[in-house]
Amino acid sequence: MADDTIESEDAAGPANAALFAALAHASREKADAYLEEQTRLTRLQAEDLEREDRVRHWSLVVHHSSEVLKLSMELAAAFIFISIVVAICAAVWMAAHDDSLVIDAFRVPPDMAAKGLTGDVVASQLLDRLTTMQAETDSSRAPSTYASDWSAGIKVYIPNTSVSISDAYRYLANWLGSQTHISGEVYRTATGIAVTARAGGNAGVTFAGRESQLPKLMQQAAESIYRQTQPFRYSVYVSTAHPWPQGGIEQMKLLRDLALNGPNSEKPWAYTVWAYGALFMDRNLPEALGRARAAVSYDPDLPLAVSNLAVFEKIAGHDALAVADAHRTLKTLDGSGARKIIPRAAAAFRPQFEAFLAEEAGDWNAALVQYGVLRKLADYEGMRGNSFYASAADLALLHDPRGSRAMEAGSDMDLEHEIVMGAGWQLVNLIWPAYTRASMAGDWAGARRDIVDVLNTPDAKRPSAQLWNEFKIWPWLALADAHVGRIADAWSLIGKTPRDCYDCTRIRGQIDTAQRNWPGAAYWFAQAVHQAPDIPFAYSEWGAMLMAKGDLGGATAKFARANAHGPHFADPLEMWGEALIAQNRSDLALAKFADADRYAPEWGRLHLKWGEALLWSGDKADAKKQFAIASRCDLAEGERSELNRMTATHV
Repeated sequence: MADDTIESEDAAGPANAALFAALAHASREKADAYLEEQTRLTRLQAEDLEREDRVRHWSLVVHHSSEVLKLSMELAAAFIFISIVVAICAAVWMAAHDDSLVIDAFRVPPDMAAKGLTGDVVASQLLDRLTTMQAETDSSRAPSTYASDWSAGIKVYIPNTSVSISDAYRYLANWLGSQTHISGEVYRTATGIAVTARAGGNAGVTFAGRESQLPKLMQQAAESIYRQTQPFRYSVYVSTAHPWPQGGIEQMKLLRDLALNGPNSEKPWAYTVWAYGALFMDRNLPEALGRARAAVSYDPDLPLAVSNLAVFEKIAGHDALAVADAHRTLKTLDGSGARKIIPRAAAAFRPQFEAFLAEEAGDWNAALVQYGVLRKLADYEGMRGNSFYASAADLALLHDPRGSRAMEAGSDMDLEHEIVMGAGWQLVNLIWPAYTRASMAGDWAGARRDIVDVLNTPDAKRPSAQLWNEFKIWPWLALADAHVGRIADAWSLIGKTPRDCYDCTRIRGQIDTAQRNWPGAAYWFAQAVHQAPDIPFAYSEWGAMLMAKGDLGGATAKFARANAHGPHFADPLEMWGEALIAQNRSDLALAKFADADRYAPEWGRLHLKWGEALLWSGDKADAKKQFAIASRCDLAEGERSELNRMTATHV
């Protein structure tokens, strides 16, 4: 312990050593007093240190708050700066993309201005007329496709006495954008007044008349401006604003000039609509096809151009090309092309062309689904009403005459008489429901009466319907003529139709079949197959001809080809089954009838022949079931007699 004490003293230094020495010789009272004083001094020093520490901490807090406030102010300043930069950039971008129409105040005579007809008022009158004309222009074209589109806004510019933000933007838009400025003046002449209007840097156009005719002169000025600034829209406007045929003639003149002399951005639109002039006004289908193809060549991604080409190719009977163009139409709708037409048109085009493609494969059920979709959409060019007509025809082709009649009755239009022209062109596959119901039942006299009634409608007698009659009416009348024994009339009528028309060529083969001219029929069916090798109808009709001839092996081969190209087409399957029955292979026929039943369950003859195959296969119970189904379906007179005989004799 002594060693430890000595070591502590040495470590404490001289001061502590002196203290210890003094305490060692002092009294107990002095030592306690001294220690108490030292304790108080230490406490005061500690309290002072605590106060200094609190002050130091407070100073740090103030300093930190100052730094935070400084940072906040810097961030706020940065945000304000960035906002100003963004606003300026946005203004520059908007100005650079501003293609609106700005009407400057017109100059007017002082006396007119004194009466309240100031330059601002005249500009506002022009604005009203342009706005009305634009609203009356019903076009399938999307506004964004115009090089100069002011559908988003037309405004009158009224100058201010001082510089404003709007003035600054106007100067920026004039510098960077593509605004179209309309200016003009109203002045007095020796006989009245004159109104001059000019668009951009174009020369002014003047219209003169009496002062009381100012509204008329302003309308003429507005039409002049519309024609200069929006030539395609103006062509659509004149077709409806002016009576037929003058409005149509004027429209075709404008479109011709735009197609031949306009900018490339306008050519596909101009050619697309100009093609209708060749079709309906000039009755020149080759020219219409040429213009439609030109439209597609300028813009292969334009749905309106490609879809119209599909319609025109189908009218011409070029089914293979029409199918290819229908696929191309759907492809354009899957890409950027859908944005080039208005949404209502884009929505309607898809089910329309899906239905057409299904019909070209004999898949009438799939087509019915698409027409059902079309009926739920907003109408476009009469497509919704036409869907009833097309559905009625497809149900007839499914051998469901009751469903066909019900569908036709569900429409609010006299389809048989209104569909010939007008919106009827929108039906890519125009088929006559009543004619089809009668022909499917073997009532060719009734079918002929129906098609003659169609041909005698006022629309069908119009000169503009000549092409329509040639491709959509005459072939089916010729076929009915052949089946009622008017062979000379049939050949005379079908001879007026072109030989590169798929339907017309098929019907030539069917006319020869009705005459039992087997070589002639085979020739025409071979030609039709060559024209459209992927479409099943000519194969199916060729097989029916061979079966009538007695060449059952050849018939089944054609039915197999038809089934390969139209797997949901019931007719070749049913006839294939009949050919197998005739070859004493009813066991194989059962599968064909079952397949056909998946697509045409209301077909009376199908169930009749199915029952017959079951009967020859020894299954009388199931045969009875099929005969019962057949009895509830529509049957031709001969089929009803056959059913009665089969049930009376074998069941």
